[in-house]
Amino acid sequence: MDNHKKPSFCDLIITESCILKCKMCKMWQRKNEDELDYRHWLRFIDSFADFVNGKAQVQFVGGEPLLKKGILDLIKHADKRGLTTTMTTNSFLLNDDFFDRIMNSGLDTLVLSLDSLEKQTHDFLRGVDGVYERVMETINRFSRKRNNLMRLHIVTTIMHQNLDDISELAEWANQHDAIANISFQAITQPFFTPPDNEWYRKKEYSFLWPSDLEKVNFVLERLKDLKEKGYKITNPPGQFHVFKSYFEHPELFVKMFHCNLGYNSLSVNAEGKIFLCLSLEPIGNIRENKDIEEIWFSEKAEIVRNNIRNCKSNCKSMINCFFENEKTNATESNE
Repeated sequence: MDNHKKPSFCDLIITESCILKCKMCKMWQRKNEDELDYRHWLRFIDSFADFVNGKAQVQFVGGEPLLKKGILDLIKHADKRGLTTTMTTNSFLLNDDFFDRIMNSGLDTLVLSLDSLEKQTHDFLRGVDGVYERVMETINRFSRKRNNLMRLHIVTTIMHQNLDDISELAEWANQHDAIANISFQAITQPFFTPPDNEWYRKKEYSFLWPSDLEKVNFVLERLKDLKEKGYKITNPPGQFHVFKSYFEHPELFVKMFHCNLGYNSLSVNAEGKIFLCLSLEPIGNIRENKDIEEIWFSEKAEIVRNNIRNCKSNCKSMINCFFENEKTNATESNE
């Protein structure tokens, strides 16, 4: 793999603040008093756009990015610099005025988290009552006001609690004119918890793990079939094979080849630390006012890339992100 290739994707964890208490994330428990201000983010966006010549995707995430002061101005600036822009939100803060401002910001894709069409299930998983209704209100607003400039994308995490709802959700999204597409992720170790290869066995998190393998395989096979029929599912069919192997043998490394993080993407956290992989050491900090090109090609970055090549962890990025349609290490005899 060419380690001199420029990144095509940049994840900006714009804030760690959040108003939800999601069962699959512990970021909301953190109180970070050292988050970057607007000027730092603006300068980084300029440096990144110069480096990639405006040919890359920038994703604004959190926490809840809409809590960050100046977020829409940052999106506008990234758009003006030619970058493709995406923002993921839980919808809880969205009212008509805020939604109109988002639609006029130049945002290319608005990503909504939706784990079930059952209100009780979604609100339980997100830890706050009323979240489901806010998501549906946002989808309805988009249906009424869409301007053909911004796309609406749904992302769903497959867990024990919503396993019976997954197929219905795929059907619903496919039939909904306002929704451009939907993607599915497998539950992985909750964010901001100490590394633990057996996290799914622990009482605190085991309730998230879908242990009924027969049902898991049925649901994943159904999603693969829908994808092959042309449904608005972004996952390639092969990723559902990986999900099967992962849920059956979470202790085994699911991919035959090494992780491709470090060659096509980078992440910046709320404090300005720049990562090729969020599980490894940072390669720099945007507070240092260095060009991202210098950091990307640095000796420190090459050390981290080498560590990534040797990594055998089934992390969120490995299972769910930047998926390559390949065979897996775990057996596929159940397919």
